[in-house]
Amino acid sequence: MNYKFEISKPESNDFRCEIAISGEQTFQEFHDKITETLGFDSSQMASFFALDKFGTRGKEIALMEMFSEESEEEQEASTLVMDVTNIREVINATCIELEYVYDFFTNKCLKVEYAGEYLGDSADILPLCISCQGEKPRQADYDVKEDWSTDMDDNESYDDSFSEEFGGTQKKHSTNDDLYGFDEEMDDFQSDEEDEYSSRHESLDDYIDKL
Repeated sequence: MNYKFEISKPESNDFRCEIAISGEQTFQEFHDKITETLGFDSSQMASFFALDKFGTRGKEIALMEMFSEESEEEQEASTLVMDVTNIREVINATCIELEYVYDFFTNKCLKVEYAGEYLGDSADILPLCISCQGEKPRQADYDVKEDWSTDMDDNESYDDSFSEEFGGTQKKHSTNDDLYGFDEEMDDFQSDEEDEYSSRHESLDDYIDKL
């Protein structure tokens, strides 16, 4: 049997997506199709949760096996793994709705509702995105690259304003020694040492001549 699922945001109706998948296919394939359709990074942690009729989370279908202090029997009862769990194993008369959590830090999730049997063309390659309308959800609230470039721009403008305010460009120090004037001190120290060595050498020559 082929299933049809309707995916939407839990807090609004501005996005709706339909995906068809075979009951013999895995939740890993379902996850990959969702991330491909929405432009998400499929390597990020994600889980499906089976919901009961009251909307309470039950069994978790995780992207990878999770380690916990629970016994092996308790863990197997509460958590499944996507790549070895078929759709038909979870979707039945008692579970027709899932939650797809794609950001555990902010608990961002999507509603995944069973929308009936998919009766498509026999040539269709499943999983298949039937339709996708509205504003797609973002996987993250910010783009790290954008933030980094913005910070760099701010730093550059700060350097320019510093130069303008104090009438010139800042001296670029290649080392901390340059910054604290250690090079000049070392030059003075070496100069004094050389003079002292020369005087000692001359005194020694005079002493040998006397002998």
